[in-house]
This record gives sequence, C-alpha cells and structure tokens, in this order.
Amino acid sequence: MRIDILRWLKNLRHLPATVNAADDFPQAQPRRELGPGSLVALTFFCVAGGAFGLEDGVGAGGPMVLLLALLLLPWVWSYPTALMTAELSSAMPENGGYVAWVEKAFGRFWGFQEGWLSLLCGIVDNALYPVMFVDYLAYLGGDLSPAERWLIGAAVTGAIAYLNVRGSRPVGWTSIALTVAVLAPFAAMVVLGVPRLDPGLWLARPAGLDWALLLSVVLWNTSGWDNAGCCAGEVADPGRNYPRAMAAAVLLVTLAYVLPIAVGAGVDGRLDEWREGHFPNVAARIGGSWLGVWLTLAGLASAAGLLSALLCTSSRVCYAMALRGMLPSRLASLHPRYGTPHAAIVGNALAVACLVPFSFQELIQVDMFLYALALVLEFAAFVRLRRIRPDMPRPYRVPVGLAGAVAFSAPPVLLCLASIALAGALTQLAGLAAIASGAVVYAVAERGRLGTAADARGSIAG
Repeated sequence: MRIDILRWLKNLRHLPATVNAADDFPQAQPRRELGPGSLVALTFFCVAGGAFGLEDGVGAGGPMVLLLALLLLPWVWSYPTALMTAELSSAMPENGGYVAWVEKAFGRFWGFQEGWLSLLCGIVDNALYPVMFVDYLAYLGGDLSPAERWLIGAAVTGAIAYLNVRGSRPVGWTSIALTVAVLAPFAAMVVLGVPRLDPGLWLARPAGLDWALLLSVVLWNTSGWDNAGCCAGEVADPGRNYPRAMAAAVLLVTLAYVLPIAVGAGVDGRLDEWREGHFPNVAARIGGSWLGVWLTLAGLASAAGLLSALLCTSSRVCYAMALRGMLPSRLASLHPRYGTPHAAIVGNALAVACLVPFSFQELIQVDMFLYALALVLEFAAFVRLRRIRPDMPRPYRVPVGLAGAVAFSAPPVLLCLASIALAGALTQLAGLAAIASGAVVYAVAERGRLGTAADARGSIAG
C-alpha cells in the first residue's frame, strides 16, 4: 500500500494545476514586481507604443476621419475596455487575466476558447513588431532581402524573449525608458511642425475610402487594454494601481496619437504616401534629415517595446492555460532563478519568429478579427459576473449597476461586431479556422487531462 501511495503522489506531481476561482491560486507564483509607473508604461506599449502604425489610417480614410475617430474612440472603446480590465484584474489578481474572467463567468470550455483565441491573436500581434522593426531599419540602411529581414526579426525576438525571461521588473523599467525614447522625437516633430501647419489639409480625402482597413487600423491601434490584465499576478497592490494606471494610460495614448497625426497630416497632404513607415519621411520634411533619423530610431524603440510588453502578457496567457490543464503542463513551469514562465515565453517567441516573413497589412487584419472575438467574450464575462457574483470582492468597481454595465459594454461590443463583419473573406475564414481548431484542441486536452486524473485515482484505489 505504501508503494501505491508513493506512486500516486508521483503521478499527482504531473497533474496540471486547476484554478477555477478568483481566490484559488497555484502554489508557485511569479513575483509582484510591477509598480504604478511600470504598469502605465507597460500598458502604453500593450496599446500604442507611439503613433507608428496609424499611417495606413490616414491613407485609408483621410486625416479628418482619422482624427475624429481617435478623439471619439477613447470614450466608446478605450475607457470601457480599460475600466473593465481595472475591475476584473483587481477582483482576480492573477496571471492570465481574461482567461480567469471568462472561466469564472462561463466555465472551463469558454475559458479555454478565450485563451485560445487570445493566444493566436497574441502570436499574430507580436509578429507585427519584428516586421515593424525591420521596416524602420530599412529606412536607415536601405532595402533588405527576405532572408535578412527574417534573420534580423528573429534576432530581435530572441533578445526580447531573453529580457522577458529575466523578469517583469526589467520589462517594466525597460518600458519606461522606451516610452521616453519614443515620445521625445514625436514631441520635437509636433513643436517644429505647428508653425507650418495647414488645417485645410485635414479635409483631404483619398480617392477611395477603405473602411475595412481604416477600422482595422484604428481599432488595432486603440486595442490591447485588456492585455494589461494578463500580468495582474505580478502587479503590486493591483486594486489601487490598476484603475490609476488605466486612466493615465488612456490620456497618454490619446495625446500620443492625436498630436502627431494632426501636425503630420497638416504638413504632408500626400495621402497616397501615407502608409506604414511614413512618419520618418514626414519628420524629415518638418525638421530635416536629423529628425527623420531620430524618429526612425524611435520606431525601432517602439517595435522593441511593443514586442517586449506583449510577449510578457501573451506568455502569461499560456502560463494560465497550462495551470488549468488546458495546455501542456511544461508551459506552467517557472524559471528557478527569475520566477518567470520561461517555457511559455520561449514558445511564444518561436511562434512569432515563424510569422516574421508576412507583411504588416496581412497580419493586422487577422489580428483584429481574433481580438474582436475574444473581447466580445470578455465583456460578456464582465456583465455576467455582475449578475451572478454581485458579492465578489472588487477592490475597484466601475461605478455602474447591472443595467449600466450592459450599456457600458455595448459600444465596444458593437465595434467588435462591425470589425468582424467588415473583414475580408480570407480573414473571416482564418477566424473561423481558429474557432474550429480551438474546439478540437480543447477536446484533445480534456481527454488527456481526464485520462491522467483517472490513472491517478486508479493508482490510489489500488
């Protein structure tokens, strides 16, 4: 009997941990090293990283349409998502964020689907930034061959992965430094460009409005607030720091977007040239080649900061799903020295490196489609938890009742549905394939998990 008990205990070590409630935490936890300043900077890079990436929006819809969207969206998209994240992250301060929220509201199957969609979205999203890094590097050194682009993108991904393995504290401090590095040349461009500003150029319209691309670009550039909740298990005093950091980050992101677009499009009205990577050309036109080079270097810093922040959050999704037995338990292992989910970080980085050859435009539309599906689930969880768990401790609570929570959630959900409806046929097909693959992977994972648990029960019974 003693041998059977020892065998059962040995098997038990390989069972994936399950976390089904906000107050059920796994024994091994990463360290709470992220303070308020680091959380603001990390959120800034989860969402923005500067105005880079908005150039396609100018060419797709014109400056005025884009500016109006950037001024309106914080109220109907950014603030609702940021405040939902603040409430649920303070109520369930654990890594994985939205996986825990949806699982708590709807059960294990939907928690897995949320994590699976977000995981795929995160991999596609993260792949945008090595691509962006290489695009801005090409501005300095000229065109690069496909092999050179991949090698540089993979090297950047590897370096950022190493930084993430070292811990959330170096990621947080690096995010603060990179925030300053990104915003400084944009501030110089705005100051030098205001005297040359021609507001009449804001009224220019492209030959053909591309609403699908415009909506994808705008929503993508103002999405990611919920990603900040994925590292809630590593935030110090989350009930106090999350709402403050979210409010500060919304203001910072709005200013970082509106001012460069208003000044840049008010100086350079050549809409056909406004596409990803155009900001250094605008800066060179305003201040000379030195400012174009400086902004290009900021683009490199932005791409590195975005990849670092989002690799940090997406790897926590893998980690949380592995803890719940939804992914291989190896992904839940923590580094013995740094206390980080190093296997999840490395796995994410390898997947990102495989997508580097794809173009920015190809990746962004698939990214937004997957993100929209996942965000609808998150807002549904936010409303349902208000209804079924009104007594759940919420250190921060969005100051609305159940009806207010529904009204509060409606605008971002409608924007998500519009983004899904306007997506191209190939993008929609990719999204449907992601949903189908999630159902298949869940079935396989559950069969393996239940089989392992049955083996363990059989051992102790024997």
